[in-house]
Amino acid sequence: MHTYRDNPKWLLRFAPFKTLSVSTAFLAPFFMHNGLNQTEIFALQSIFSLAVLLWELPSGYIADKIGRALCIKLSAPVVVVSMIGYGLSDQFWQFVVWELGLALANGLISGADSALLYDSLHKPGQTPAEHQQAAERATKRMNAYGFAAPVICLPLAMWLAHNVGLGATFIADGLLTGIGLIFVLRLKEAPLVTSAHEEVVPAPKALRMLLGSREVRWLLVLYVSLSTCTYMGAWLATPVYVNMGIPVALFAAILAARNLWKAAWSHWFHPKQNMGRYMTLYVALGAFGFAGMASGNWWLLLLVLGHEIVHALQGPAIMSWLNGHMHSTHRATLNSGVNLLQRLSFTIVGPLAGMAVDTGGLRLGLLATGGLCTLAAGMAVVRLYRLGTFGKKG
Repeated sequence: MHTYRDNPKWLLRFAPFKTLSVSTAFLAPFFMHNGLNQTEIFALQSIFSLAVLLWELPSGYIADKIGRALCIKLSAPVVVVSMIGYGLSDQFWQFVVWELGLALANGLISGADSALLYDSLHKPGQTPAEHQQAAERATKRMNAYGFAAPVICLPLAMWLAHNVGLGATFIADGLLTGIGLIFVLRLKEAPLVTSAHEEVVPAPKALRMLLGSREVRWLLVLYVSLSTCTYMGAWLATPVYVNMGIPVALFAAILAARNLWKAAWSHWFHPKQNMGRYMTLYVALGAFGFAGMASGNWWLLLLVLGHEIVHALQGPAIMSWLNGHMHSTHRATLNSGVNLLQRLSFTIVGPLAGMAVDTGGLRLGLLATGGLCTLAAGMAVVRLYRLGTFGKKG
């Protein structure tokens, strides 16, 4: 008889199937092949982000009310239909429809998976610090499986792109997500991890309580800034490869190498102290990655691997801190709120980056985007040091 304590196992096994690992390397080439310019490509991402913004908090609230496991089970079939539809489309308006479908699915799982994992990992007698560390380790392990999936799917991705077409990679991802339903359907609802000092409050008050902490506000700025840094860096890497004359057929191999690097860091590296110094290093790695891409130099381009370290390590650490500040009854809603802020940043920065590239050139777009993201993250690190978040010595 499976119980909610098995949830981390099923979420871990589902992780490779929800990463869209076959089509990932060919997203931008697929759009470019269908005649979209950089502004239109980033507009699509902004439409997705805007839809997620509008749906994020309601979906998190629904997850808290009807069940977090149930919302995850509803999300996966929507992904299957949307990805298959994406692969069969070739018009901008069709892409918009499927982006909205993916936004619906993203909202259903966003916040619900983090909350379900956090509650499922709680053990009697466990201190809050031990619970947060367990959640961080589990999240990193799940991320590592997701990062490694494109490596496993590399032969299939390259074969489909070369022999069938770029759209076939999207269809393959839809079918793989369907296979992942085997694990999703085994999820069980977990009891909420509550504190003896928690009072019963409505969701809006829980949100105000969370945002009332200066430490939480600067943690959010740091998380959103570093997430936007790696997100925009990943999208802008594709035109860099094109400018350097790298064949599209090799994009999957490049992505696989980057994801293997990221998976290794996520799986094996678990710092337990001096987090302030690590966060400072992540800001520096973000800046160096953009500078390396802007240089157009083959060797300096390797600095973009720093973005993968940031992507692998900063999110689970910051989210474990934030979950410790959240009201248990509304944890999915509040996690959705964090994701909403992240998407809001993508929505704003994405089109600006696209316009900067189309009007001022790729180098300007890289430098402007990297400078904006790392400046905001650097300010957050300084403020968190002053607030004592990282301890007296950081």
